[in-house]
Order: sequence, then structure tokens, then C-alpha cells
Amino acid sequence: MESPVKPLGFNVLVKIIPVEVKSKSGIIMMVGDETERERKGRDIAEIIEFGPIAYKGYAGCESSEDWGVKVGDIVELSTRYDGKFTRAQEYNEQFKNYRYVSDQDILGLAAGEFLAMLISQRES
Repeated sequence: MESPVKPLGFNVLVKIIPVEVKSKSGIIMMVGDETERERKGRDIAEIIEFGPIAYKGYAGCESSEDWGVKVGDIVELSTRYDGKFTRAQEYNEQFKNYRYVSDQDILGLAAGEFLAMLISQRES
């Protein structure tokens, strides 16, 4: 389903990736309010869409790909509470983890074993 919101300016629309925290024996550690607190504070996200001027104007950058990121990449944000959650969740529960962040708030690209771990643990 296409997102009902489009980022503007230098903003990037990301989907926060909730990851289940499990004990070594496989027991899920978080439930209820703690899960909601963690969802709001997660600093790992998938890039959904870029605003029209995201990354433009940085030295040598004309697009996000010049910066090294593209739609679908899994990235780390600068802090757990960057950006603003969209109100799109009121339209469809599927969008509850969508958040706007500044292009400058994306600090790193998940790779290697870390990326594989995130993909294997992410919620559907």
C-alpha cells in the first residue's frame, strides 16, 4: 500500500523497525506499555521516501544516492527520538511506525551481520 503522506523539503519518511527483544532461550522480553515505549524510541528505520530536496546542497550531492542511501535501506538515526510520527496511523494502523526525520538525522547504514540480525528479528 502506498503511503498516504509525502515528505517535504529535506525530510525523509522512515518506518521505525520494532525488533523483538528475546532472551537466549527465545522468550520475548517486552510486553504492553514497555513495547509502546520502545516503539516510540527505536533508532533503527527503513527509508520509505525522500523529500524533494533531501541531501541536495551538501558538498557533491544532488540526490540521496550521492549521500549513500536509497529507498529500502535500513539506517540508524542520530537519537532514539528524532523526528515526528505521522498522523497517517489515524487513517490506517499499518502506518503507526512511520516518522519524518531530517536528512541530517540519518547517521549510518546497517550492513553485514547487523543488517542480517535486524532483518531476521523484525516484525512483519
